Amino acid sequence: MGRRLKTVLLAAVVGAAALVPLFGDPRSAPVTHPLWARMLLRALDMTDAVKMSTQASQVFATLAWRDSLAFPADRYLRADHAVVREEGGQRVLTAEAGPAEVVYPLAVVQPGDYQLRARLGGEAASPATAELAPMAGGVALKTFTLIPAAQIAWVFGGAAHLDPGAYTASFLLPPGYALSQVEVAPPCVNAIEPVGGWKPTAVTTVQDLAVTALKAIDVEYELPPAATPIEVPASSFQVEGPPEAIEARAKSADLEAMTLRAGGRGLRAFASVSLPEDGLYTVSAFASPGAGQRWLADGCRKAILCPGLGAGWRVVMTQPFSAGRHTLVITLGDGATVERVRIEKKKAAPADYVATLRRLGFDPGPDGSVTRSVALDGMRFVRDRRRAVLTELCGDTVTYEGTPTALPVQIAGPTGPQAQGGGQGQGPAVSPVEPPIGPPLLPPQPPASPTGPGG
Repeated sequence: MGRRLKTVLLAAVVGAAALVPLFGDPRSAPVTHPLWARMLLRALDMTDAVKMSTQASQVFATLAWRDSLAFPADRYLRADHAVVREEGGQRVLTAEAGPAEVVYPLAVVQPGDYQLRARLGGEAASPATAELAPMAGGVALKTFTLIPAAQIAWVFGGAAHLDPGAYTASFLLPPGYALSQVEVAPPCVNAIEPVGGWKPTAVTTVQDLAVTALKAIDVEYELPPAATPIEVPASSFQVEGPPEAIEARAKSADLEAMTLRAGGRGLRAFASVSLPEDGLYTVSAFASPGAGQRWLADGCRKAILCPGLGAGWRVVMTQPFSAGRHTLVITLGDGATVERVRIEKKKAAPADYVATLRRLGFDPGPDGSVTRSVALDGMRFVRDRRRAVLTELCGDTVTYEGTPTALPVQIAGPTGPQAQGGGQGQGPAVSPVEPPIGPPLLPPQPPASPTGPGG
């Protein structure tokens, strides 16, 4: 009996030894892009998104947000009283016997204004509604009214500010309505992806880990400067209102030392600045947040400074910009001030990300592929730093009671080398082009594509 047991144990040891060369030590095995992307989502506390994303392309799209997030009507999280049928080659959800509720999962990794629309059709006595709410439960963040035509077509719901987290998009369809597709369009945010984008068969390198980690915890402002900052004094801003703010500006004896200061009604002002070249820029302000501040770059990229006391330098956003003229619009809540703005170009080569990551306290090791153990350590680093960032978010509660006027705006456009996939792989630069006219937002994307999100 003892001899037989020794034989079995010896065979097990030999078998294990044979498996090591075949499969490798999991602690030192290379980590692929799909695996690292899933680990990043877990580090961002997006476990539900990982469970719902059965394909690598879905995980990549959640992190990059380069395209609209599109759901076929039958790819729901849950549905009540909805019937699935074929119509025109598509699977359509219909509410026949009574009102139907259909819920879709939504993972948000960057704060911003997310726009919602749906392909709806039918005739009913009451409109359809949609709402965005935290997946964990609680009060809805925004409710939309959707009034479709008789035939299925795109119906635009509206936009809602969402901080990072897991959400649901719920639709209530009265009897007689049919739903074929749901789309959530991304705001102008920086994609969390390696240089050149995510690739389903690529092995994660130290540079890939560093680039995606710094983007995930939103600390690209820590990258080293590449040029002398551009200073924009408060006197360069045009005040839109209210009238007393304009009068205060006119009475200012020293315009160079002028400070934008909001009263109880708030204040809105805008300025244009010319950037000499394409690149990654950090916008900072010497400001006191007061009741909060809303910053809008080129009518597209939004950032919020949460309420607080005390004046000092505060990072507003880090964003790729193309060369040329750009517009900053700021909305100040009660008691908020802005004295001057600084726009600084950053060094953004992969090696700069690696050096910055090391300076921030995590060393991913020598250049080359990332092992499983290093990826796990990187995942913990991102999780801890990200949770600290989330505690500083406050949503968008900045109020302004003035009457809006026409403002010069631009949107993100596919111009410049970065928008063509060149440069440092930062994603599309915000470029001065004409704004679009309403929906449609982006063409619907099949759930399995793109495998490598493009610009």
